[in-house]
Amino acid sequence: MKKLSDYKKLDRDAFLAELIGIILGDGCITKFERTESLRITCNSNDKKYVKYTSELIRRVFGKEPNYTRRKIENAIDIRLYQKFISSRLGLPSGNKIKNKIGAPDWIYSKNIYMVNCLKGLFDTDGHFRKDLDNYLHVIELKNHCKQILKDAYKMLRLLGYNPQLGKEYVRLARKEEVYGFVDSINFRNKYCPVM
Repeated sequence: MKKLSDYKKLDRDAFLAELIGIILGDGCITKFERTESLRITCNSNDKKYVKYTSELIRRVFGKEPNYTRRKIENAIDIRLYQKFISSRLGLPSGNKIKNKIGAPDWIYSKNIYMVNCLKGLFDTDGHFRKDLDNYLHVIELKNHCKQILKDAYKMLRLLGYNPQLGKEYVRLARKEEVYGFVDSINFRNKYCPVM
């Protein structure tokens, strides 16, 4: 039987940080008797983002993921089956809210890790709102997991921003910060903010 040491050790780098952000947003890890499953759900219309996410998984894990198109929904599940996914990622399997899943501590050790983790989070659960009549420019992350919101808030503060934290959102609402954040993040998902 294979042990943890038999599997590729994941490099703590900007690629892994971004993948963790994507998993915190639209991913989940499920534990089975003999293996684990990492699933990330993407909008099937955004083929470039599906391809990018798949390549990111392959780069991090050294294994090609599988694809499943949902019949009723406009979505594609990208899946990877392998042992010890959760322990190598530093994220527990199961329900994110019940398990209070958040970013692993090493993400806070470098700005580039926090930026890339936020990129993954905002690419999956973020949106941009602009109302010129009311001079409103907001970029917002919505998530039902309080720990993920607290972690995003903490990262934004450590990066020098002034975020607002609500029950189900973290947002930037100062115009210069909103556009500065968008410039620094370099979003990949076409459904995330377009200015």
